Amino acid sequence: MRHWAFLITAVLLLVGCESSDDAFVPGRIPKETAVAIAMQANKQYPYPLSKVTRVEWRPNQGYWAIDFKDEDENYGKFYLVNGAGKIVGVGQIQGDNYY
Repeated sequence: MRHWAFLITAVLLLVGCESSDDAFVPGRIPKETAVAIAMQANKQYPYPLSKVTRVEWRPNQGYWAIDFKDEDENYGKFYLVNGAGKIVGVGQIQGDNYY
């Protein structure tokens, strides 16, 4: 009986330790690397577009969406970085509109 309790506890511990962070998936660059790639491509970083306001993996399209905005968050740029680390899209942000 003691062995069953140990086994159940070990399984619960492993389930509790499972990472819910989507930063690392085999075959895909980590979130931090995608942000660093976008920072290098952003000629206006660190000023005036110094705020990273969104970093989101879009699994259906296969890329990281990264937004840089000014202090007032009225103007910005976004970068799309695929899982291999290549920039696949760039655009402008004005208010809540993406171009």
